[in-house]
Amino acid sequence: MVRHLLAAALLLGSPVHARSVTATVYHSYYHGRQTACGGTYEHWGISAAHPWLPCGTPVRVSHRGRVLTVRVTDRCDCSSLDLSAGAAHRLGVPLDGIATVTIDHP
Repeated sequence: MVRHLLAAALLLGSPVHARSVTATVYHSYYHGRQTACGGTYEHWGISAAHPWLPCGTPVRVSHRGRVLTVRVTDRCDCSSLDLSAGAAHRLGVPLDGIATVTIDHP
C-alpha cells in the first residue's frame, strides 16, 4: 500500500520530502574557500549547505512563491539550510537574516 502511495505521489509530481526549514545565508567571509564537498564556495553562485543530505543533491527551495533548485555543496551545523547569497537573492530571502523556506529533495 505504501509503495503504491509513493508511486502515485511521484507520478503526480507531489513533493515526497517537502518540509519547512529555517534558512540562513552564508557570510561572504567563506567566498573562495573550499567546501566540505571539495568545491570552491562562490558567494553569488546558486548553492546550499545542509547538515546531512549528500553532496551534489539537488534541493528545490520555495520562499513566498519563488522556487529555485540549488545543489548541496557544503555542510552546515547551525541551521537546516545555508543558502549562498545568489540563491537567497533569487528567492527573496533577506541577505542578513533568517527565513522559513520549504525544501523538497529526492
